[in-house]
Amino acid sequence: MDPAGVLLAIEERKKWRERRDRIRERIRQLERRKAYLQRELTRVRKKVSEYDGLLANLKGAKIDQQRPLPPAALR
Repeated sequence: MDPAGVLLAIEERKKWRERRDRIRERIRQLERRKAYLQRELTRVRKKVSEYDGLLANLKGAKIDQQRPLPPAALR
């Protein structure tokens, strides 16, 4: 192989290593973002569950208050 070919091969190898490193860094960034979003989703699901419980309690209380008295109880 001539010297120009060797230099070209070295440059190509350097280019591909840099590209591989950029791709790996981007994958690490995306994995960190995914972990953050999963934690956020867990927090939101927990809040939804809490609010569903509160809402169910409020609906139950409202239904009890709106229940009409039977005619026998009015006398």
